[in-house]
Amino acid sequence: MDVKLELEVGLGQDEPRRAVERFERFANAHELPMGLVFKFQLALDELLTNVVSYAFDEDEPNPVITVRLRLTDARLEAVLQDNGRPFNPLLDAPEPDLGLSAEDRRVGGLGIHLTKAFVHGLNYERVDGWNRLNLVQPL
Repeated sequence: MDVKLELEVGLGQDEPRRAVERFERFANAHELPMGLVFKFQLALDELLTNVVSYAFDEDEPNPVITVRLRLTDARLEAVLQDNGRPFNPLLDAPEPDLGLSAEDRRVGGLGIHLTKAFVHGLNYERVDGWNRLNLVQPL
């Protein structure tokens, strides 16, 4: 099996949810395990929400965000790509202080922390003005 799906994501605050819903339909159509789907949904939602919220200036003339999904017999892959400001979430996002209560903890970093915990392979690169984040999950 080698199945692909490409999504374009707009800058609206509901766009990450729409992309996650399309991923869910894709995953259900290919009968992926529910646990894997949940973890990948969470990762996609967190990462896309960060891009939509922070990657672009309000007057950005041509913002582009894409998600390319690929499903093989061995793994699920996603490539999130945007032409926003450079940001490596694997290194630049603040680490959450998990010893503090939710009320006392600084805002930010928890979504990336969960993504790192849930997704087997993560890799970031900046190529020709594009942020590219690769996610790989064995089946």
